[in-house]
Amino acid sequence: MAYKLGIALLSVFIAACTVQPTHQSLTDTDLPPLLPVRDFVANTSYNGDYRISPDGKKLAWKAVAGSQEEIFVRSLNHQNSQDDSRSLGFNAQAYPFVWAQDSQHLLFIKDAGGDENFHLFRANINAGEQEPVDITPLNNTRVAIKQLIEGDPEHILVVHNGRLKSVFDLYRLNIISGEMNLVYQSTDKIVRLITDRQGRLRARVRQDESYLYLELPEAEIDRWKTLTRWSNDDTVRVLKFTKQGDAIHLLSNRGRDKVALLRLDTTSAKETVVYEHPDVDVSFVHINSNTMLPALVYTQPDYPQAIALDVSLEQTLETFRKQGPAGIYVSSADDAQQLFTIDVNDDRKVTYYLYDRRSGQTRLLGKHANYAIEKSLSSMLPIKYTARDGLTLHGYLTLPNTAQRPLPMVMLVHGGPFSRYIWQYNRESQFLANRGYAVLQVNYRGSRGYGREFMQAAIGEFGGKMNDDLIDGVNWAVKQGIADKNHIAIMGRSFGGYATLVGLTKTPDTFACGIDTVGPSDLQALDKNFPAYWKPFMHQWRKYAGDPENEKDKARMREQSPLYHAEKIKSPVLIIQGANDVRVKQDQSDRMVQALQNAQKDVDYLLIEGEGHNIRHWKNHLKVYRATEDFLAECLGGRSSGFDYYQLGSWMF
Repeated sequence: MAYKLGIALLSVFIAACTVQPTHQSLTDTDLPPLLPVRDFVANTSYNGDYRISPDGKKLAWKAVAGSQEEIFVRSLNHQNSQDDSRSLGFNAQAYPFVWAQDSQHLLFIKDAGGDENFHLFRANINAGEQEPVDITPLNNTRVAIKQLIEGDPEHILVVHNGRLKSVFDLYRLNIISGEMNLVYQSTDKIVRLITDRQGRLRARVRQDESYLYLELPEAEIDRWKTLTRWSNDDTVRVLKFTKQGDAIHLLSNRGRDKVALLRLDTTSAKETVVYEHPDVDVSFVHINSNTMLPALVYTQPDYPQAIALDVSLEQTLETFRKQGPAGIYVSSADDAQQLFTIDVNDDRKVTYYLYDRRSGQTRLLGKHANYAIEKSLSSMLPIKYTARDGLTLHGYLTLPNTAQRPLPMVMLVHGGPFSRYIWQYNRESQFLANRGYAVLQVNYRGSRGYGREFMQAAIGEFGGKMNDDLIDGVNWAVKQGIADKNHIAIMGRSFGGYATLVGLTKTPDTFACGIDTVGPSDLQALDKNFPAYWKPFMHQWRKYAGDPENEKDKARMREQSPLYHAEKIKSPVLIIQGANDVRVKQDQSDRMVQALQNAQKDVDYLLIEGEGHNIRHWKNHLKVYRATEDFLAECLGGRSSGFDYYQLGSWMF
């Protein structure tokens, strides 16, 4: 009785903490139910990352057990409906995993508290609650899986930078004993190694000051011949060799504006276009691991598109297209390429299926954790507008479920900057829309996917035209009657955090407030403190952001660094930083906060211990989202759920 009374009193207390909206467009209308923060960041119904074993007999996935995310496994016995699902009993957090070739072990990469020194762990699915084994216990070293070896269940290829932090050498690793043998010693001029399913090193990509070279080994592996080359200004990704080894597939924009799928003959070096889209880049290719030929190709115009190059998969895609626009992604396949796990995304949820190519049958495996609240979520609408210099910009608009206008609005800025938003379920935008805000997500110049010309329009424009693109988006939303010009916030993570600080310093009258999460404030210091293993890729970064060793670039980088313009900010700022971030170090946020305090500006600082550039633990997501909704409620007039009783649980961990 006392327990029930305590719960009842706690519920009354929590309800009393709820902040009601004060913006007129939100007070004069009925809004959908206010969803608690836990539904977005700590939903105990979470499940996902379904992966089928190579032998096609088992399934592994992630789900919540108690207070943590764990890996579960079960049999896929079509003759027996008995469910033998079980948890492996360890915390997998937000880290990816794969099946080993023997279908008895799982492999996953994990770091310590966001330091990005990833180790490779092996978990035996038959060992009950035995803890996973760290099979690469190397100090201050970043490990990645390179290749699972066909027909060799005990060995895989990995790369790591244990010898030299800026270089990744190739090793053959025994996943049972942990024994590791060097296959190829690399240099910082080698940006990619291409291996095959038999574990052989088939090619490498080498760079110099002006070009990148695709090279094939001659009879002796220390001698290489050039098959083709491309400029440092080109975007080329080398995929896989064909089964016969007579060709290799590439994603390339060499000699063209958009990235296309190409086939490169290994004898003649002749390129053949396999697939290209007239408006956007080809973003991803699914290759059949048996035929080693491209089976599915993906593009991301306004809505995601999957195109079947293997005509036998067209019916597979059609099966999942029936409900309207959807992102249809093959997340795993068995060795026979007959059983697929397929993720189907729309703007409110993700649904997971098992698909049998032989019978054409689908089996529902699970639904995203928010399936129970789907009706309270909002539609994401593709939009486009013209920037002040004539460039066409694309993005997405998510509106709260209310007919009132104009609304308080959040400009949500993606990171990268060489990334982009796509049409899919977006946790942040749905969370913000539920609080009453219109959410505008713009793929500003420099965003990936819209071709060479669009990306290169961002060169030297970190604090210039890229900010103009966002302001033009704000003006578009105001002109359309969507946004209240006096109640607009800007927020983002990484480059999005930087863009937030730029927006607040360069165009201070546009935004009522801003939230910067792990955003750099000083471009010169950022460049000097990047991890050593970024060295092979610094050419592109410096091409866009500037080279601090170049006096002209140095002056521009300082001008485009918000740290030196803190006094211009007029609005409240919330700065969120992972204490262990190795990309945007804590010093970037510490100095910005100090500069704002010195200028007597309104700044709040939330330092997240035990996290890096990416926040992974649910308790820290809960902390960030709670701080976000309270901060925005005060400056924009939306609503906040107030104290979430999951916060009590988070204090225990």
